[in-house]
Amino acid sequence: MSRSVCIIGPGNNVHVHRWAEALRQRDLRVSLISTLPAVLPESLRDLPIFTIPTAAAGMTRAQRLATLLGGWARVPGLVAALRPDVVHIHSLPTPAAVPFLRLLPRLVVSTWGSDVVQRDPRKTRLYPYLLRHARQLTATSHYLATITAGYLHTLRPISVIPFGIDSQRFTPGQQSAVGKHIGTLRHLEANYGIDVLIEAVPLLLASDREIQIAIGGAGSLQSSFERRIHELEIGDHVALRGRIAHAEVPAFLRSLAVFAMPSRAEAFGVAALEAQVCGLPVVASHVGGLPEVVRDGETGLLVPPEQPQALAHALLKLIEDPQLRARMGETGREWVRARYDWRTNVEQMLEVYRQVWG
Repeated sequence: MSRSVCIIGPGNNVHVHRWAEALRQRDLRVSLISTLPAVLPESLRDLPIFTIPTAAAGMTRAQRLATLLGGWARVPGLVAALRPDVVHIHSLPTPAAVPFLRLLPRLVVSTWGSDVVQRDPRKTRLYPYLLRHARQLTATSHYLATITAGYLHTLRPISVIPFGIDSQRFTPGQQSAVGKHIGTLRHLEANYGIDVLIEAVPLLLASDREIQIAIGGAGSLQSSFERRIHELEIGDHVALRGRIAHAEVPAFLRSLAVFAMPSRAEAFGVAALEAQVCGLPVVASHVGGLPEVVRDGETGLLVPPEQPQALAHALLKLIEDPQLRARMGETGREWVRARYDWRTNVEQMLEVYRQVWG
């Protein structure tokens, strides 16, 4: 009989979908306890799923808390009925869930980013109990492994297993046709520094009026960004593309010459890897896990965060030098294929599971 895995995590997230699909392809039976309302892809529509109830409109604070705790209180019983060989938490949920999660057997915990980077007193108090209870710990980057270790009272191994890239789907395009196109693909939230890129556009246009900027993604700051683009009178050069489905990301990247990641914080940087494996050099902020995935001067350029001038200077350097752009793009593709291959990462996770089974 095949082994089984119960995933606990944000069921609307593409990385949860990718893990679930990869495990099923390796003949594991997968179930999902989702921390958010989930819309699953067609390939996962038959996945057994339970969604933790969330607050509804009109609820008082006490009612919201009771709903949340009531949902998490059901999880140990659900897991007992499923009898999985491994329970795998992807991204630590609300600290309120910890007392219930500590009742789960054969637990693997994978930290993702903001779940542990954004500390608060409740996380500092409760997360150590959950991490200590887990049989195995993983993180998506060495940077994040260090952050996770800061919650532990005694040192223990943390396996670094990133969100790898499928280099057969993400492939280079014809860069000669898009030499003046710069783009980014992030949530339109403060964390990702899209406003820094917008402020850099007039500096770019002062040197080259043919430059075009494509910004993919949706988020709460879209209206603010639209107003600022109008104020700077750069609407003819900046396109807000809206949300781009994961299946359409390779085509979006192939329409670019350079990828920008002016993030204020970044635990890993999977978007940089996707861009690099498509043959794009990346200009990224020197923050968090980005220096792990963008090799400064080899696969891209690292710049200080919050500095439009530094960002514009680095982007212009690549736009004005097609040979440098091509060399970095080729190096970046080989770098990703050698170190961040998705199939290798799945095998690494299966080995973590085997340690739990053993």
